[in-house]
Amino acid sequence: MKLKLWTSCLLIAIAIQNASAAHLSVNNDSNLHYINTRGKILCGTPAGNKILAQKDKNGIWQGMNAQLCQALSTAIFGRNDRFDMIPLEANQISDAFAQNKIDIMIGGLPFSATTDITTPALAADVWYYDQQTFIAHKKAEAKSMKAYRGQKVCVVNNSDDLNKLEAYNNRYQLDLSILRFPNFHSAKTAFLLNRCTLLTGDSILLRDIVVNSPAGVSDVDMIPENIAIRPIYAFTSKNNLNLNSIVKWTINALKEAEANELTSKNIDIHLTSSDPALRNLLGLNPQLWAHFNIQPNWLQIYLKENGNYGEVFENNLGQNSPFKLKRNENNLLKNNGLMLSMPFT
Repeated sequence: MKLKLWTSCLLIAIAIQNASAAHLSVNNDSNLHYINTRGKILCGTPAGNKILAQKDKNGIWQGMNAQLCQALSTAIFGRNDRFDMIPLEANQISDAFAQNKIDIMIGGLPFSATTDITTPALAADVWYYDQQTFIAHKKAEAKSMKAYRGQKVCVVNNSDDLNKLEAYNNRYQLDLSILRFPNFHSAKTAFLLNRCTLLTGDSILLRDIVVNSPAGVSDVDMIPENIAIRPIYAFTSKNNLNLNSIVKWTINALKEAEANELTSKNIDIHLTSSDPALRNLLGLNPQLWAHFNIQPNWLQIYLKENGNYGEVFENNLGQNSPFKLKRNENNLLKNNGLMLSMPFT
């Protein structure tokens, strides 16, 4: 009797496990199928930031975040224009995933235990590193945060920005008066209306305000102190593990291309390589990329159009862009940065 009961329990457990696996597989396949049926991939990006994503005069998306979506468009569709950017505030991201308004989100959320537990977002990989810092309405002779002791600072409520700000304020005893807002747009508006002297957040979001300040606002400047280094992740829905893998290995392919010194200028001379990992990376052995149901030669196409990760960074944020950001943490690990690439073996 005990043997029959044990056998029955085992069969039920196996059936449940198989059903769960089948359900997950259906979700993954159907979500990727939904992208193909729609004919484009939808990428969330932090609202109001022209540095990360904006349309040029020809209506073509430009910016660091747009470059990742262009890579995904090339990988999935074999062409670079099958994507759209969806600007979102942090408090809109969960609903956007739940309602299929976005397929991926680039930034806008910290990679934290709270994010993992309370949102449908699943981190794929780091797209770039940013820093939490300050901008300020300039004070005469101000050279550091000490000149702003006791001033009001605008910040998004219930955010990692707020947590890091409070710790920084206590550590250096700056006696800052913290004004909390429901989203970054509200905090930014309050800052531009001089309700606070300081605004804290990701440096690229803040630099966008400095570069693109509205008419009549000319006293805004970056403060040199950094509160924290912040990895900016690309997220997918937890219900789409297949897409999560595609995003992860798409990002890794661009970093690995740089690690192997594949550039927009020399890609053709590497197409005769006998290195198995390099042949996998470039789709010369098409089986690897075929496992992801994406175009095997997508990286060849993307490299010719945009280059490797280093070229993408320099052209959109670095020395070849108006912003002249140093790579620092965004260098490869072998170049004393934090960006790690994995071989395609």
